[in-house]
Amino acid sequence: MSHLRQTVLTIALATAAIGAWAQSNAQVDAQHKQHQANVLATEQASAAAPANAGKMAAMDSKMKAMDEMHQKMMAAKTPEEKKALMAEHMKTMREGMKTMGMMGGAGMADMQGNKPMSGDMGEHHQMMEKRMSMMESMMQMMMDRIPPPAAK
Repeated sequence: MSHLRQTVLTIALATAAIGAWAQSNAQVDAQHKQHQANVLATEQASAAAPANAGKMAAMDSKMKAMDEMHQKMMAAKTPEEKKALMAEHMKTMREGMKTMGMMGGAGMADMQGNKPMSGDMGEHHQMMEKRMSMMESMMQMMMDRIPPPAAK
């Protein structure tokens, strides 16, 4: 009986050891695959960072141009001066809308079924803040074009 008990015990220990060995190999393979996925994601984010930086620089440039145009419009004293600046003002507004469309498309792409904006959440947040700032600026420009109501 002791020989049978010893054999069963040996088989049970061997089976447990083989199972543990197989499980640890599976875990190592899973960790390796996860590491490869993380490295690939980091490489993609690094490659996309210059593109996002270019978009942010373009947005900053448009914001500066819109601010300068707004200052010109506010400095104009007569209706004739304002009318002369209106074509340039409208062009600046259209360019700003085009830029915002590009920024919104990049930030909202995942909701539209397209490839989402690459980069980290900090970049995404900064991009959305710039877009909101541009919208506020454009709304202020439009409000400043409306003549004040006549006093009764």
